[in-house]
This record gives sequence, C-alpha cells and structure tokens, in this order.
Amino acid sequence: MAQGSSPIAAVATHGVRQVEPLKTAVTQAALRAAIGRAYETVTGKAPTAAVLDTLTAQASLETGRGSQMYNWNFGGIKGVGPSGDTAACMTHEVIDSHDVTVRQGFRAYKSLDEGAVDYVRVLQHRFGGALAQAGSGNLDAFAHALKSAGYYTASEKDYAAALHAASGTSATATASLAPSKAESFLTSVDFLRIDTALSRSALRIASPDDEDG
Repeated sequence: MAQGSSPIAAVATHGVRQVEPLKTAVTQAALRAAIGRAYETVTGKAPTAAVLDTLTAQASLETGRGSQMYNWNFGGIKGVGPSGDTAACMTHEVIDSHDVTVRQGFRAYKSLDEGAVDYVRVLQHRFGGALAQAGSGNLDAFAHALKSAGYYTASEKDYAAALHAASGTSATATASLAPSKAESFLTSVDFLRIDTALSRSALRIASPDDEDG
C-alpha cells in the first residue's frame, strides 16, 4: 500500500466511505495475538500453535512485519471492509505479464481486531485449502495452497522462502535466493529483497467486487 500520514478523512459515496490510507503499525506479537482472537471468533475453536505460527508469518510478510500495515488490513485485502470503509492505495500488480503500479481500493477497518477477523474469514471462505494447511505448520504446503488458489503471482519458491524468513524458520528455497550464503536462515537483508520482489508481483486477495460474507 502507499504511505499515508494524514488523518482519516471520510467521504460517503453510495454507502461506501472513502478513507485516507493510514499507517497502523503494530508489533508481530500484536499481530499474533489478534490472529489468535480472530481465529477463535471465526471458527469457534482455539488456534493451535502451528496455525498461529503460519498465519502470523503470512501477516508479517504482507505487512512488513507489521511496520507497513495500513488501516488494520492484514493481507492486502481489496474492496470494502465490514464497516463500509475503503482506502485507495497505490499497489503493484501484474497485468498481461507487465508489472504496473495502479491505485486500487483496499478494505479499511476500525480496529486491529476487526481487521484480523476479516483476514481469517477471507482465508476461510476463499482459501480454505490454505487455512487447512496452516494447521500442519508446513509453510511450503501453505504457500502451495495459496498459489493454487490464486493468492499471488510471484514464484511459489520465493513466496515460501519469504514465509520462512518471516517466521524465522529454515527456508527450503534459500539456496537459489542467496547462493553465496551458507546460513540456513534468511537474513533481514534477504527478507527485504524477497519481500520487495513479492510486493511487485503479488495478487492481493479478493477484488473490490468480491463478496466474502
């Protein structure tokens, strides 16, 4: 999302409120806690440690470890939030094999918990296979399920490696991403490089017209 530093200024348009992109930076611990509460709210079950680890890794990847979160949006979800708010942000998309920068509407939320609940709900409704894989704690299988469901257009290897980097676990794909390094973990520099590449090719979950219930 594009950076925005001004206070939210809303304009009602046919029931939809256009709000300013507002950075809502949080810690990874806050991401994890909110996801835990949201998972229980949406599914009626307490999340396992594997679920929390996997979803926190993904939310961390999508929000720059929480430092680049905007309007409490956990996963770059497009469209209008449950409260009717949307924020127009600049984003990279791949259209006809070309990397282009476009302004699109992203769901905006009133609070961290509202954003977390919608994030888990969208995963459950649109990417159920990936959410099921989250329970195994297998980040590679999770990345594969997301790719198969059209969540992103980056290479599966890069996305899986970035998930490992975000979680701090050993990445299976680091050799091709950093061939000169002998470490079994991605460094913060590697993470930023991969995250930048992914941000230029990721297909954000849900389009503005999608309904997720």
